[in-house]
Amino acid sequence: MKIYCNVLLILFVWILFSCNKNDDFPPFTPHIADTTFVQYGIPFSGVPDREDAIIYQVNIRAFSTTGDFQGVIARLDSIKALGVNVIYLMPIYPIGTVNAVNSPYCVKDYTAVNIEFGTLDDLRQLVDGAHSRNMSVLLDWVANHTAWDHPWISAHKDWYQQDAAGNIIIPPGTNYTDVAQLDFAATAMRLEMIEAMQYWVYEANVDGFRCDYADGPPIDFWEQAIVALRKISTHKLLLFAEGTSSESYTAGFDYTFGFNFYENLKQIFSSNKSVTSIDGLNTSEYISASDGQQVVRYTTNHDVNSSDGTPLALFGGEDGSVAAFAVVACMKGIPMIYGGQEVGMTQQITFPFTGININWSENTQITQSYKKILKFRNENEAVRKGMLVSYSTNDVCAFTNEIGNSKVLVIANLRNGTVNFTF
Repeated sequence: MKIYCNVLLILFVWILFSCNKNDDFPPFTPHIADTTFVQYGIPFSGVPDREDAIIYQVNIRAFSTTGDFQGVIARLDSIKALGVNVIYLMPIYPIGTVNAVNSPYCVKDYTAVNIEFGTLDDLRQLVDGAHSRNMSVLLDWVANHTAWDHPWISAHKDWYQQDAAGNIIIPPGTNYTDVAQLDFAATAMRLEMIEAMQYWVYEANVDGFRCDYADGPPIDFWEQAIVALRKISTHKLLLFAEGTSSESYTAGFDYTFGFNFYENLKQIFSSNKSVTSIDGLNTSEYISASDGQQVVRYTTNHDVNSSDGTPLALFGGEDGSVAAFAVVACMKGIPMIYGGQEVGMTQQITFPFTGININWSENTQITQSYKKILKFRNENEAVRKGMLVSYSTNDVCAFTNEIGNSKVLVIANLRNGTVNFTF
């Protein structure tokens, strides 16, 4: 094989099948306190099944020269052209200023729009534009903590964890001094939080949430929140836990996060770790998963792009990064693209994401590679829902996916050199 891949994608037979989902959740009466929500727009009927999603993460600040919702709206056609059907927006809420470091994850108000990005009407226009292109929209939800100038700090100090002296504390075990740790023993806080999530489903017609640091809040909170959200019968919602706990599946999340898959893939490229190490993750990351629940896998996101580097730097340049993404997109799980990686950005977007804008013309050749891989995934049910059989070696990731009469073969060389592979 050539240096780094060249990814071989083979379709044996393709027959399209339909798959219906029927999820049962324990009884729960949603909390809508003193608020009666009025639905904006028409609930989107095109939300994909769990296994069919391709997620695109938008870092609004870096996405355009204007760094706002309108900058995202202007590129909806380009996002759609990749083969994406789910857009996930990083936090869109006002950011705190007390003890702050300008982090989007320092939320000052759960039911308002950051004026840096525009207005509620601008957000609605973005969601409407995505829906008209058959793409769903998820909001980033930061449940574990708030900004120090969130109104709850003064109005409901008992909603926060406190030290022995009665001082509100930062998240335990972290150095996140810009945020205050919520106390999930506070029943009223939980209900207010859930109502705030419901608010965006109605007021902006969004299609779900990516839940930041989902392993932080207790699992019974997520069970409570998810049951309440699923009770909104007019909406099919996608719920994505940024965490690795198998309890997230039993709580009702559609997706967990592939932290371990990403770290393992890095070691394959940087430390010559055996490619067969992936096989164990295809089992361990799916413990307790059922009914199509999936792991979201990636070669970059806003955190690791800032801290570790770009896919081109981590995975051996253009060819290596494409080979790694082919494994992410086709092996087992839901692929996520971080805005900019599809043009082969060579410059990191570092926290707090205000220092650089994506150069959309940087590498159009790599964009074509992403489109081909995602087209292969979208056109083949076996890739998305088939039974995986691995034939990997120390150097080559090779596998088939099969469902019914549909079967595909993928072979990717993950070494920077020629290797022999017998299949």
